[in-house]
Amino acid sequence: MTDGTFYLEAESYYPGGFDLIILTVKAYHTEEAAKNIKEEYEDEMILTFQNGVGIVDTLLNFNFDVIPGVTTHGATLISPGVVRHAGYGDTFIGERNGKLSERVFAIAENFTTCGFKTEVVNDIMERRWIKAAINACINPLTAVLRVKNGALKDENLREVMRCIADECAQVLADKDIHANVYELAMDVIEKTKENKSSMLQDIERGRRTEVDYIVKPFIKGKCNKMMYELIKFLETHGGF
Repeated sequence: MTDGTFYLEAESYYPGGFDLIILTVKAYHTEEAAKNIKEEYEDEMILTFQNGVGIVDTLLNFNFDVIPGVTTHGATLISPGVVRHAGYGDTFIGERNGKLSERVFAIAENFTTCGFKTEVVNDIMERRWIKAAINACINPLTAVLRVKNGALKDENLREVMRCIADECAQVLADKDIHANVYELAMDVIEKTKENKSSMLQDIERGRRTEVDYIVKPFIKGKCNKMMYELIKFLETHGGF
């Protein structure tokens, strides 16, 4: 590791099975990945830190034993196999049913020992929705404006951020999840100010984004609708 850049080699196949599979593919590749895993392995636990809404349900449709997680660490893909750690954040895992099981404590201990402090919580599904709302505030704006997260602290963008956050908060409230989305988003922006959001990285590479899993679930009014359509435009035109 040099200046936050990790150089890692990943195994593409291991015939012996795994104690835990950490799924990190894009949200729209989850179903394909689940099919591939199911063809090779059985009864593995799958831990997902993936962004967006609907990931856990997709994995459950394949009868996987799913452990949901949330992390706000910032990372930037430099090249295949090379990732720059761009900002420390919080990491949480838990059981879907809210129980505090021994296995999630064991996983959290392993993550913490490796340098990624991880906390076990009993409301992980709510936290995943809140993380998606925070992403909806940050990712599309950074992608459209082509800026790092920290640029969103500019006072000229605060009303735009607040409009998006308020719409996200309304969607959460409809699910009986109550959070100050704006303040939470601003906190993440400060912690990951040098990070390029995953959506910006996708647009820069001319790739499909996760907008259907991050922004679309929060379309409650004009602000999120506008950001959704702008990102779809950039996808269609190769990000310019």
